[in-house]
Amino acid sequence: MAAVTPLAAGLVLLSVLAQLVGIYLMPLTKGLTAPLPTLGFALAYGVGIALLPRIAHMGINLSLFIPFVAALVPLGAVALGVLAYGEPASLAKIGILVTACVMIGVANAV
Repeated sequence: MAAVTPLAAGLVLLSVLAQLVGIYLMPLTKGLTAPLPTLGFALAYGVGIALLPRIAHMGINLSLFIPFVAALVPLGAVALGVLAYGEPASLAKIGILVTACVMIGVANAV
């Protein structure tokens, strides 16, 4: 597999950010009944997901970038829920999520 290039890293980051935009817009779609937020939601998720096979085609090791994306999106979703929508997040919930992400990183490094 190829080394991680700045372009590949940027596309991974762009994929994560696009998915987080989709997550932010999800409640605003009102169950996919509000047209503009629904369009933004669909476009954001479409871009975020469409970038993943493009990154894989660049030769990046799947066991490297998929766990990374799979860890960042849920952490970002929790942060968005707390910061943008005032959802509660206990210290235990955040600690477990961060620990799980660290474990994914450690497992990937072995």
